[in-house]
Amino acid sequence: MNADTFAPMMRDVAIALFGLPNQRLSNAETLRWGNHGSLKVDLADGVWHDKEANEGGGVLDLVMRERGCDKAGALAWLEGEGLIAPREQAPGKPIFYDYRDEAGAVLFKVERRGKGNIPPFLQHGPDGNGGFVARKDIMQGVRLVPYRLPELIVADPAAIVFICEGEKDADRLARLGLVATTSPGGAGKFRAEFAPLFADRRVAVLEDNDQAGRDHAADVVAKLDGVAADAVALKLPGLPQKGDVSDWLNNGGSAFQLLQIAETALGTDALPLPTLDLAALAKTRAKAKPFAIERIAPLAETTLFTGPGSAGKSLLGQQLATAGAAGLPCLGLNVQPGPTLYLTCEDDAEQLHWRQEHLCAAMGSSMASLANKLHLVSLRGELGNELATFTRDGKMTPAVTFQRIASMLRKTGAKLAFLDNVAHLFTGNENDRGDVTRFVNLLNRLAGETGAAIVLLGHPNKHGDEWSGSTAWPNAVRSRIYLEHDEDSDIRTLTLPKANYGQKGEVVRFRWFDWAFWRDEDLPADTRAELAEVTKANGENAAFLRCLAQRTKERRHVSEKVGANYAPKIFATMVEAKGMKKERLVEAMDRLFRIGAIERGFLWRDTAEGKDIFGLRETGNVTGNRPETTSANDRKPAESDRKTHPIDTTYQSGAASQSAAPEDDDLDWGDNGEGE
Repeated sequence: MNADTFAPMMRDVAIALFGLPNQRLSNAETLRWGNHGSLKVDLADGVWHDKEANEGGGVLDLVMRERGCDKAGALAWLEGEGLIAPREQAPGKPIFYDYRDEAGAVLFKVERRGKGNIPPFLQHGPDGNGGFVARKDIMQGVRLVPYRLPELIVADPAAIVFICEGEKDADRLARLGLVATTSPGGAGKFRAEFAPLFADRRVAVLEDNDQAGRDHAADVVAKLDGVAADAVALKLPGLPQKGDVSDWLNNGGSAFQLLQIAETALGTDALPLPTLDLAALAKTRAKAKPFAIERIAPLAETTLFTGPGSAGKSLLGQQLATAGAAGLPCLGLNVQPGPTLYLTCEDDAEQLHWRQEHLCAAMGSSMASLANKLHLVSLRGELGNELATFTRDGKMTPAVTFQRIASMLRKTGAKLAFLDNVAHLFTGNENDRGDVTRFVNLLNRLAGETGAAIVLLGHPNKHGDEWSGSTAWPNAVRSRIYLEHDEDSDIRTLTLPKANYGQKGEVVRFRWFDWAFWRDEDLPADTRAELAEVTKANGENAAFLRCLAQRTKERRHVSEKVGANYAPKIFATMVEAKGMKKERLVEAMDRLFRIGAIERGFLWRDTAEGKDIFGLRETGNVTGNRPETTSANDRKPAESDRKTHPIDTTYQSGAASQSAAPEDDDLDWGDNGEGE
């Protein structure tokens, strides 16, 4: 291959390496990257120049520079990106192509045996033992489907579908971000039962440049007539005799040019915009949007559910899914009865079991009664959890996990699905509006096709926003809920910042109790009183420790002794106390002393004064131990008092005997149920 061979692919190479160019500074002849356009690509000559680095050259030079490789590495990269044809198949080394059903399960395989082998292709059917084998009559009774069927089903309905004459060509177009398929058996083997899979699609059937290729294209177009929105046979310019789309790409064709040729052949009127039939609608009454969860999760829509890591989103999601499967309301909200799905990428099966056992006990529902109604799925530790993959030029391709979820929703009939969480399921650029919008629209499409309410869990960012990344996250969904957690009171508040089908604002307040969430009004009076007492103690303790941590950070010591440095008096003036009065902070200090959470001890050496500084410190934050001379009046807790029980099991998050909730995103779930 010479430089002229590579020059026409410069556009695709540059976009693959750098992403989309600076639209403001680019034009039809020249593409530029960078805020000032310092990297320029000349499309006519297929060359580039980097003004800042004072470097330039052709396609291979650009790939070698950006990939840090030699010429062989650059050619391998171009091959992997589908920009040049794969090297010849090694003799004796077959290539297998998997034909899958809608859910991604392999139905059969096609073996490409390479040049010189007769026959050059073999079909391998299931052997009954989980494998595949090529032998006489092995394909009898095997369902035949088009190649890359799962990708075809979830592809953008407006995208052009390219039907090739072989798997190799279909894979190459797919690597270029196009929707491509072929039929098993090669030319003349497109079956009539395949046609419904292309309903309402725009289809371009690529002719190989021989009579068999032309006949095949004409046959496919005829079978798609009246089914596809439009279908044309596409003859590519400049093809050699018996040439195919891979030859055309090798001779300088690009994905962009292929789309232009197909768009021209199909015409601009192939997909008229559908309009509502107002005359027919006038005869029926309009219906309000139905909800899977009252007010917060509309059916056939994606809802974004965010909140801090310690708020309890996972537990609430599993509790709401349980309520739907059991036919119970939850936190005063009506939940549509029926099959539900809760899928997590963060908790393993044992953790789901632990949580479910306690939820069932709290909600008065047996676990066995939820069989085939509540579907709990753990993908923790699995590779490839992403729902879609993204190319550098913004193309999105649904992944196998998306297809598995879609298949499960269809087979189970679940109308409420929780996907936990976006950090694992979305691998695009969360700050890229295009990536985010395409991803959410993929879920919206699945929600619309299945009628399910899909609830996508996510975390806020570190800057105080209720979501992480582009504003496309809240803008692309029709409903967004947010879970707040006041750690001092242990009260959770579920709010509705966006509600296109309802009223925004606060939805419900609740608290954690006995491994489930409850509204106060749903708890017995004595339990409410007990929780209120424990919550009050938790809040006081937390405020005292926050203040102590801040004073220690500032190297300003405080004391348990009444005087100028008396801790409760000083802490009552600090913002970290959140307005808590001195009397309550005195109670907190005594309590923390009793349980061994704080002590008097050495803090630091004051080098300017030449003396050691002693004062209050947390027992888990010991910087050293030095003797201190004390008077009989000094407050010094007894050793027996200090060892009563650790702070995190009584008055902090995770407390025993119905205290505040554990932080389920960080918890090491133990056999005793207290995270110990």
